Amino acid sequence: MASPGVKRAGFWQYVKRAFVQHWNLLAFGAGVAAGALSGHADVVIPLVAASEMVYLAGLASHPRFQAAVDASTHQAAKAEAKATVTEPALQRIFVTLDPRSRARFEELRKRCRELRQLALGPAAAEGPAEVASLHLEGINRLLWVFLKLLYSKHALERFLATTDEKEIRESIADLENRLESLGPVAEDTPAEVRNRRSLVDTLASANLRLDNLARARENHEFILIELERIDSKITSIAELAVNRQDPNFVTTEVDGVAATMEQTERAMTDLQLVSGIDQATAPPPSFLDEKLDVQ
Repeated sequence: MASPGVKRAGFWQYVKRAFVQHWNLLAFGAGVAAGALSGHADVVIPLVAASEMVYLAGLASHPRFQAAVDASTHQAAKAEAKATVTEPALQRIFVTLDPRSRARFEELRKRCRELRQLALGPAAAEGPAEVASLHLEGINRLLWVFLKLLYSKHALERFLATTDEKEIRESIADLENRLESLGPVAEDTPAEVRNRRSLVDTLASANLRLDNLARARENHEFILIELERIDSKITSIAELAVNRQDPNFVTTEVDGVAATMEQTERAMTDLQLVSGIDQATAPPPSFLDEKLDVQ
């Protein structure tokens, strides 16, 4: 029985996975070789092939084998999805940041590595296999949200720096004066009708620019608050963990903070046009050991 959320493979996929098992290939190859050397290949090899077919059909139909194949395929798909994000998007985002933001992210990542060591506890000495088995989604999610917030902050600040509110307000005032100078609408000549329509449309665009600027400032303020919140939470957990030396405490606290990221990510959906990141299809990469270069 496949686990919830794990897509089941087709029967022939199970057969293929059963066939390529290294011990099966060895046994099948040995049987064929023995038949060829026996002097009765026309008898032995068909028997080996028939036995192989029976074996493959039996193993491919076994629920436990199917569950193992489904789980393996699911994990491979998740790894591929994360790699897809890590290679183009993660590097692109990191390189786009200004040096100060990159340094801030690396400092947070350093603290998260320290948290991981505290969370590992005695398991830290048991080697990479034990480390790989730990659930680090919480820390990776925190870092992923933090990096996306930094990226959005950088993009918004560039927008705010190149948008002149004074110029927009002066343009609005000028357009309103020109519309007023046309007089009553009922007295418009055909030429004035055309001019009024053009001025009204231009005024609407200018007001839209002003509204967009206001939203950008609100979003920028939200991002600053969230960055400070995440940074403060990680620092607080690290300090408490040093005093308590309790791996379970670290894991529980990090997972608790990560759970609050759902609200942050929902709010960030409004920033997709700024960040260019699809919140629904961007899983958190494995940040703790990912190498990020500035090219």
